[in-house]
Amino acid sequence: MKQKIGTKLTIYITLVVILTFSISLIVSQFFLPKYYLYQLNKKVSHAFDTYQTLEDISLVERQFDVTIIKVPLEGSINDLNENLKLQLARDHIALNKFWVSDEVLQDIAEDKIVGKLYDQGKQKSSFIVHYAKEGNQLIMIGASMAHFTDIAYFINRFNLVFLIVSILVIIIVTALLSRKLTNPLNELQQVAKEIGNLNFQQASIQTGDEMEQLAKSINKMSQALESAQQLLTQRNLDLKQFMIGLTHELKTPLALIKVYASGVEDGMDDGTYLTVIHKQIDRMDKIISDMLYFAKTEENDSKTISFDLILLVKEIIHSYQPIQGDKQIYLQSEVCEFMLNTEQEKVHFIIENLISNATKYTSGNEILISLNQHGVMEISNDTTLLDITKIWQPFYVGESSRDKHFSGTGLGLATVKSLAEQLGYTAESTLIDGKITFIIHFLKDKALL
Repeated sequence: MKQKIGTKLTIYITLVVILTFSISLIVSQFFLPKYYLYQLNKKVSHAFDTYQTLEDISLVERQFDVTIIKVPLEGSINDLNENLKLQLARDHIALNKFWVSDEVLQDIAEDKIVGKLYDQGKQKSSFIVHYAKEGNQLIMIGASMAHFTDIAYFINRFNLVFLIVSILVIIIVTALLSRKLTNPLNELQQVAKEIGNLNFQQASIQTGDEMEQLAKSINKMSQALESAQQLLTQRNLDLKQFMIGLTHELKTPLALIKVYASGVEDGMDDGTYLTVIHKQIDRMDKIISDMLYFAKTEENDSKTISFDLILLVKEIIHSYQPIQGDKQIYLQSEVCEFMLNTEQEKVHFIIENLISNATKYTSGNEILISLNQHGVMEISNDTTLLDITKIWQPFYVGESSRDKHFSGTGLGLATVKSLAEQLGYTAESTLIDGKITFIIHFLKDKALL
């Protein structure tokens, strides 16, 4: 069974507290008494050194809280001990276990400093002393100390009770904190689950910490995935529409080829059947060529060069003079030169296709091309179309133009829009009072003007 973060947090913190208190108990029970004895022995040694420097008994006793006694070394060892106990009693120090041995006297006779610890048994205390010889006198500096093991026992009992109370407090506090921490996580988990189901929701978390930053990142990801899904859905619809249009455009010439080929086999050819077949084959070849070019519009393999847009438009218009018949193409421009730094081949296709489209499908005799100083090009002509909402879609051909012998494949305008967007331009169309206008917003390279 999986554990929740709140449960894990409570267990980990409780274990850390128990471990910390356990170490404290061990130190108090085994190491702290020895350290206490070491510090007390160090204090007595320091007091002895200070006395040798100052030789002021009362000052040293007050400063280090010790007892200093001097007794003559004359007489027996019993007299010496009785004298020491008498002076200790005068200082209100009663010891039931205290004796200066011959071994101690021999060591101090050799000018050694001797340290001794006298355990007082039932008094639950000890008396630590340092002995030394000063002339014909014995100097004793001592300090009383309580049995630290008993003190440690009471401290440990208190710590144990405190540990139990601490664990209860930790459980309550961590339960509250874990709920505060896990609530945002649960929300993020739910949001992530919804995103996985393609339901792109947003998390509303305001904690002012990394959790809020994570929520913001997930929200951005959700928005990006939603946009990507919408784009993918639209592209799938476009692809489906593309395949439907392609099937429709290829179906007609294939049907005609099949019918006229059967007529040739049956000997019904009046001399025009092969011409119709070749014409339909050419149409299919045109459809396939246009389709391949449309598919390649996403590729960016052309070279960027600097060229004059107005000069390019004039060259394209000049190439249409032999085939435009009684239709006239007029060019109006506010500038004499307009430089672009882009892929000339693709710009050439855009302008040529728009002019070709206007030449084929205009219902009048005039085609007006204008270019202003802001790089906005408009190509206008009269039309019989009543709806242009689908004019940029692949394989779309206006119904009024389908019966004409020069009807195209319907890929030209779709390719124009795709190329314009790829180059960073925009392509639009308007229909006002029977006049259709195609608008291309070319970006002006100011450095080349």
